[in-house]
Amino acid sequence: MKNFASRFIPSIGVGALLATTLSCGKSSSTNNTSASPTPSPTPAATEVPESAAVPFWITSNPKDGGGPAAYRFDGAGRLSLTIDLLQSGLDYGPVTALHFLDASTLMFFIDPGVDKETLGTFDVKTGLIKNKAWGSETSIKQAFKGFRANSLVSGLQSGVLHAQISTGIKAIRYGADGGLAAEDFYNAASAAVADCPIGTVTQAILLQGGGNSSLGVLTTGAATRINILYSQGGEVKCRSSLDYAQGPETTAQHKAVNVLQMPDGKIYVLYQHDSSPLVMRYDFDGTTLTNPKKVYSGVSNLGKTPVGLIARTNKRLLIGRPDTSALVEIQLKGAELAEQTDFYLRTTFAKDLTSLVAEPLQ
Repeated sequence: MKNFASRFIPSIGVGALLATTLSCGKSSSTNNTSASPTPSPTPAATEVPESAAVPFWITSNPKDGGGPAAYRFDGAGRLSLTIDLLQSGLDYGPVTALHFLDASTLMFFIDPGVDKETLGTFDVKTGLIKNKAWGSETSIKQAFKGFRANSLVSGLQSGVLHAQISTGIKAIRYGADGGLAAEDFYNAASAAVADCPIGTVTQAILLQGGGNSSLGVLTTGAATRINILYSQGGEVKCRSSLDYAQGPETTAQHKAVNVLQMPDGKIYVLYQHDSSPLVMRYDFDGTTLTNPKKVYSGVSNLGKTPVGLIARTNKRLLIGRPDTSALVEIQLKGAELAEQTDFYLRTTFAKDLTSLVAEPLQ
């Protein structure tokens, strides 16, 4: 298999040079008049420098042979590591979600088509499986029987991993003895549903803003919503709910599939659509999403079913396009629309892409 990547040199914003004019006042020996004070220069606005591109991971389950595998690409988009889960005895279902527990440990969720382990971890430096039976507990297997997770989220509650499934959110609690237990966190029976209605859940991520930690949940179908949830006293509550079908660019035919928060706090959402897939940007104050703006669109650019939305730098987004076996990078242009870059990664792995995740900074 071949993978092709065009290398790019990130553009770094440089502050303008300040020119200071000094005015010299005259001093009189008779009246001791002091010199006029030198005016303080006005600082020039400087552009935030672009951060270095981070490595990223793809998982796929090739339909034309082979088993599930995870692939690491370095910051330049070059394949640097392959983890063959088939050889590790984890060939009974595709990896559908990845989540970094820390900078060196990557957790994966295996579609539980059979009654076997659901969660596992491996070392991102060596590629060695660290714990392939983490999730073999009966409660875990039963909680996800018939369901698959497309996102795993930690940080909202101490010692809890939140796993998104199509019917809601499962909370996986870490036991003091190292065991796990799963319970419902957000579903059709949740008290929060009245204010944050559920359709089909497609992704959940941790959001920060206004000093709050929230869970952003995308739902499609009967309830086209971006729900902002939080936990209080062990109970899930609704901060706000955005009906994106009423948006200036989005309709009920749009399917929100991925959400991402950038370092500047802005929220980006990837929408699938038969003729107008797009990426939208929202402001977030910790409670509500406002000021929707289309930053990138076009079926010729994204295809009908783009999937996966990650940040390679603080100014570049990466999106999976399975129909052309490509990863498309776009560069953000501040308040302007984004534009496609010269970086393209065409790889057979993207054809059957099941998850896409950026590696955290070391």
